[in-house]
Amino acid sequence: MRVILSWLKDYVDIRIPPESLAEKLTMAGLEVTSLSRVDQDVVMEIEVTPNRTDCLSMVGIAREVAAVTGKSLKLPKTASFRGISSLSIPIQIQDKKLCGRYLGRVIKNVHVAPSPDWFAHRLEMMGVRAVNNIVDITNFCLLELGQPLHAFDLDKLNGQKLIVRRAFNEEEIVTIDGVKRQLSTDMLVIADKQKAQAIAGVMGGQMSEVSENTKHILLESAYFQPLNIHNTSRKLGLATQSSYRFERGVDLEGVYAGSLRAIELIKKLARSGKRKAKPVAIGKLINKGSKSSQTNKVRLRFNKVEEYLGMQVPAAQVKEALRKLEFTIVRKSKEGIMVDVPSFRPDVTREADLIEEIARLVGYDKTPLSLTQLLPQPSYLGELELANEQAYHQIRQILSSLGLSEIMTYSLISRQALRRLESPFENIVTVRNPLSYAQEIMRPTLMVGMLNTLVTNLNRKNISLKLFELSRVYVRKDSKSIEELAHLCIGMAGKRSESWLEKSQEYSFFDLKGTLEALLHKLGVKNIEFLPVRQPNYVPGRCAKLMAGQQELGNLGEINKEVLNKFDIAHPTFLCELKLYKLLPYIGPEKKFIPLARFPAIERDISLIAPQEVRSGEVMALIKKMGRGLVEQVALFDQYFGEQISHGFRGLAYSIKYRSRENTLTAEEVDKLHGQIRQALIDDLKVQIR
Repeated sequence: MRVILSWLKDYVDIRIPPESLAEKLTMAGLEVTSLSRVDQDVVMEIEVTPNRTDCLSMVGIAREVAAVTGKSLKLPKTASFRGISSLSIPIQIQDKKLCGRYLGRVIKNVHVAPSPDWFAHRLEMMGVRAVNNIVDITNFCLLELGQPLHAFDLDKLNGQKLIVRRAFNEEEIVTIDGVKRQLSTDMLVIADKQKAQAIAGVMGGQMSEVSENTKHILLESAYFQPLNIHNTSRKLGLATQSSYRFERGVDLEGVYAGSLRAIELIKKLARSGKRKAKPVAIGKLINKGSKSSQTNKVRLRFNKVEEYLGMQVPAAQVKEALRKLEFTIVRKSKEGIMVDVPSFRPDVTREADLIEEIARLVGYDKTPLSLTQLLPQPSYLGELELANEQAYHQIRQILSSLGLSEIMTYSLISRQALRRLESPFENIVTVRNPLSYAQEIMRPTLMVGMLNTLVTNLNRKNISLKLFELSRVYVRKDSKSIEELAHLCIGMAGKRSESWLEKSQEYSFFDLKGTLEALLHKLGVKNIEFLPVRQPNYVPGRCAKLMAGQQELGNLGEINKEVLNKFDIAHPTFLCELKLYKLLPYIGPEKKFIPLARFPAIERDISLIAPQEVRSGEVMALIKKMGRGLVEQVALFDQYFGEQISHGFRGLAYSIKYRSRENTLTAEEVDKLHGQIRQALIDDLKVQIR
């Protein structure tokens, strides 16, 4: 809502700087989004929430200014007109549900001309184009009072009669903007005996618009159902200043005030200056529909004010705040008051609404600021649970730092989704009365949610997926109890992100294994092993179980094609599911700093041919064992299958880094140790040195 400060001063005495006024209005709930100076005037842009239709007018804003500054509100003066009885035409409302009230007045002998400069300037400052004095007056009243008006050229109405009715199916009208529009039966129109002359609440028709040749007019002021105007405006793609206010709900009692204000201005600005010209003649009021809105009384209890706001507000201050906003107190008691809500405030319907009005006037900045502390206490969670929560938080941080995104899936899954996994699940927890077939089982695994999330993203062309979920699964412990167990699931599918340095490649088993190794290393988990295993959901030879000592923590591997087809996944997919409740005891203490090595390292390579059943991990473990603390690092850098190697064997090549923390190693020392390692590999693992 645009507000012109010079115009606002017509209704309230403003003696504070515009910046201070803007701050007061903002603190009262009317946010001033901008403040600018144009032509030696101040223009404020105010953000009006949809429930405050009363503030879509200059008088509405002035009412708020008067309340927050403690000044009196000066409403524009209007006098009631009995009118000339003979100046009248029949008006009929056929659909009283869509038109709650309709006022009309015949006004004759008007002189249509350009508006005075001061009048046109105010409209233009508000962003409204000046047309002629009659049209400008209707726009002026809309901006001043928030009541849209419309003026018909009386001589262009066929049969000198108006009917408020629904449009006929595919009825057409050319609106004032020159566009032919096709109407439907759910739209309300203002029509004469032959055709529609205006789209009710939205825009008038071109046939009956006021022009420089107009002598007699019919002035309309009405109340139309907000939802109907909203739907009509959206269907026609036609939004106007009038529809903007009607669809939010105008004041039913303001319909009469708007008509009176327009007549007052027409008598001043639309009379002819010629001596022999006929004076403006005002017809009698044609009043159809409801005469006034229903009274709305709301009870306010003083103790509820303190309860809602968290502070004491004296009863006298409560009453004064409501009086400033033009709420009438109709009954008083020690406990509270009964308030009559003015018709222009339909948004106030309950006690909480009144308390909000009091808070606005007292000042939101005076409301005490308090934040309840919600900290988990050892007496509630227990020391073990607190330690576990801290570990879960650490795991989330590590995985996020490794480039994975966390997901959260539903705890309830369908039996059909679980059947897609080929692993048998025992002790399943079922829901006795599920809301749907998709929510009949408490998940015993996180894999279903992970696979569903992967396929959803892949179908939307998100083909670089590294996800994890840390949550609970549910298994039946016995006939009476259920266990909630913490699990971690990691999923990868698609391709690695492409860069200028290298092309994008599909994720592999080793991407998942490397991520898991990095996680366990950062957690301080030691003595882990990846042992080959056969699992129904995974591709044979690309599946492993994770061991920490003698404890099995979970499985990882590439999901087989049968399972992927059931989930409609076309990309190679790699999953890992760990039992966190088993992993937690192996999480080590915080890492300690180790000084950088003072002495240089010596590197040697070793190439061998090993039976396929010999794991690379076994080779590396034996090298470290035989190194007697001088083997700092062992890295596999090549694996070879080919014609030069017999069936059932493979070639492996390792790089070994030797270093002592106490002195510089000599080549002779390293060569001797390296030879001992080679011999140990031959003796213990039956490998061939190449």
